[in-house]
Amino acid sequence: MKKFITVLAGILFLIGLTACGKEGIDKVLSDNSLTVIQNVKTDLKDYNLAYVKDNEDTTGVLEYYKDTNGKDVSNIQLDSALKKKDNKVKINLMNGLNGLIAMVEINDKTLASEVTDLILEDNNKEADEAISVSLSNKSKTENGKTVAIVEIPSLDPTTAKGLKSIQLQSTDGKSIYKNGLLSEKIKAQASSERAKANNFFPAVNKYIADKKWKVVSSATQKKGGYSAILRDEQGKYRLAEFTYPDNKLAVKETDKNTNPQQDNEVLLLQLQGDKSQYIGIVTEVETIIRSGASVVLKSTDGKEYKQSLHTGYNDKNALIQLTKKTDMKMEDIASVTIQDEKGQLLYSMELK
Repeated sequence: MKKFITVLAGILFLIGLTACGKEGIDKVLSDNSLTVIQNVKTDLKDYNLAYVKDNEDTTGVLEYYKDTNGKDVSNIQLDSALKKKDNKVKINLMNGLNGLIAMVEINDKTLASEVTDLILEDNNKEADEAISVSLSNKSKTENGKTVAIVEIPSLDPTTAKGLKSIQLQSTDGKSIYKNGLLSEKIKAQASSERAKANNFFPAVNKYIADKKWKVVSSATQKKGGYSAILRDEQGKYRLAEFTYPDNKLAVKETDKNTNPQQDNEVLLLQLQGDKSQYIGIVTEVETIIRSGASVVLKSTDGKEYKQSLHTGYNDKNALIQLTKKTDMKMEDIASVTIQDEKGQLLYSMELK
């Protein structure tokens, strides 16, 4: 059963290259006869990505950073991972320092204007995982194509091997492009001391696999922090936060339904994490699955926060990180409602 994991962190924005490591990058470009078309800003000051082309105008993505020993580390992916090649879409995949790097290049005006998300899927129909990556950073480049480069921390090299297909979706969740993936075309991670030290997501993925849980939705993906709604073998949902203090995996989780109506139509999962608070909404009610578009939180002081519901195989769900994102805390939320796309009320629960 397929579910969607919306990546809310790890998105890379296309702007000017930072000065850090410029000489090293210039050498890599020269040695490989590459030209930078557009550069990428990342969260790490000494970590850079670039949209590049070679002398034959073959485009791809370049990763560059300084290792802990001061050595230059670079990796280049010019090959498309798509099974069926066409002149509309090219997707390059490469295991990077901080997760799977995906370069999405679109050479079609209609697709470029409509696409909002990249969906990465495996071929197991009984699995829940399907990574839904926002392409909000897409940008038209100097070669006339529309490009987005994203980094997906939860997809470590072992997990990435299971990817079998992709979709591009529009804002209404409609699939506007589909293609298969060739796992052998996912470029291997560059060897470095820093890469060896990034054990957080492999540890998270192993923990989830050992428990035989399936990820339904995730809210945060960053080095040392990850939260998700998961489902166990018995079909019970739980909300969990994973952190990595002192290079050891720590897990906080709950499966308690705090919906005061106790009708089992909508699950309300609440978790006080290490630094953040989370609310998970899950429903398997057919009317909401068919028509549900968004969940709305209202606070006791009149604030309102709305988030789209994710469509799963047999449910609708949303995972919301509170405090900074919503300007709310669990104790301040007065009501939770689910609406259709026209704003009509489908379900409501009063918490205060």
